[in-house]
Amino acid sequence: MVTAPNQEEAAKIADHAVRSRHAACATTIPMAQSTYWWEGQVVSEQEAVLFMKTTVDRFSLLQDTIRKVHSYKVPEIIAIPVSIGLPQYLEWVRREAS
Repeated sequence: MVTAPNQEEAAKIADHAVRSRHAACATTIPMAQSTYWWEGQVVSEQEAVLFMKTTVDRFSLLQDTIRKVHSYKVPEIIAIPVSIGLPQYLEWVRREAS
């Protein structure tokens, strides 16, 4: 999961991640309201949220790809482990993120 400052940057990150095959898929939610601490102040901004599907083996490469494109000094890049899912979908992710 990654947040981005706007839809345009989210689309750029998604394109790089999928074209590099570091992610099989990137799903973008264009508007989310985020409230967080940054440099001693509470900030509230609209962001886009990306959910990128990859494998454990590809996570480091995906993270590097995101950091090359992302404009944030400290981007939110977190992995949410999948404990179970449709086997055919999970196999598709493994095949496409290779």
